[in-house]
Amino acid sequence: MSAARVWTIVARKEFDDALRSRLLWGIVAIIAVMTSLSAGISLLVPDVEGGAEMAIGGASQFAGLLVPIMALIAAYLAVAGERESGSLKVLLGLPPSRGEVLVGKFLGRSGVVAVGLALGFAVAGLVTLALYGELPLTAFLGTTALTVLLGIAFVGIAVGISAVTATRARAMTLAITAYLGLTLLWDLVPNAVHLLVTGEMPGQVVPAWFPLLQGLSPTGAYNALVQTLLLGAETAIEARIGGAVPWYLDPIAFLAILLAWTLLPLVVGYLSFRRADLS
Repeated sequence: MSAARVWTIVARKEFDDALRSRLLWGIVAIIAVMTSLSAGISLLVPDVEGGAEMAIGGASQFAGLLVPIMALIAAYLAVAGERESGSLKVLLGLPPSRGEVLVGKFLGRSGVVAVGLALGFAVAGLVTLALYGELPLTAFLGTTALTVLLGIAFVGIAVGISAVTATRARAMTLAITAYLGLTLLWDLVPNAVHLLVTGEMPGQVVPAWFPLLQGLSPTGAYNALVQTLLLGAETAIEARIGGAVPWYLDPIAFLAILLAWTLLPLVVGYLSFRRADLS
């Protein structure tokens, strides 16, 4: 059996297991409900003004907080759960190698998260259309695609975590740490660096390296890309840094950051997993 065929089988099994556990439909429901509510906030709160495009931006801000934890939950036990139960030894007794198992699990869990997010955003798009009478298609499809990329990046992080841990408890601890560090607490890093370098907290105009530090986390890179899509962020960045936009603040750089967060944890996880004693 070819290697491609083997990891495809593993990926399909992961996806089918998610369907049976209703994980996919849980993601769809949560994303649909919460992004729809955030999209309609300008209508729910009288003092907030905005149209359909601002509604999409509001949905993306909420997704930036919600999607990482959902992707981590969907994938943090991909390897560690089966390793602790002993079923992983049975799987590795069959044709798949450890690398093929890791690739298959990443692709299967990524498929679950991607489909769930796309369907959830589709529902939110219909709600936005009903509320505002319009749906900016380019902004909506672009934001949906970027949200899927964010989810896949955190699946890569979760599978990498799962591959380096031997128990469910350790995997959960690292997943929670990753969420806190990369999503909720990351903004403290550029603020602290700015304080150390300049002696003051950031104001309306900041050095060019400050937005880069903000975008070095997967969620920060996602937010930068969504701003570029919705606001034409080059103009916004020029105002933020008070000058020309350097190459490292180009959208391609933030896409590369998302890709790195997807692949590097998988590489680290594989290097640990291939040497692990599963007995």
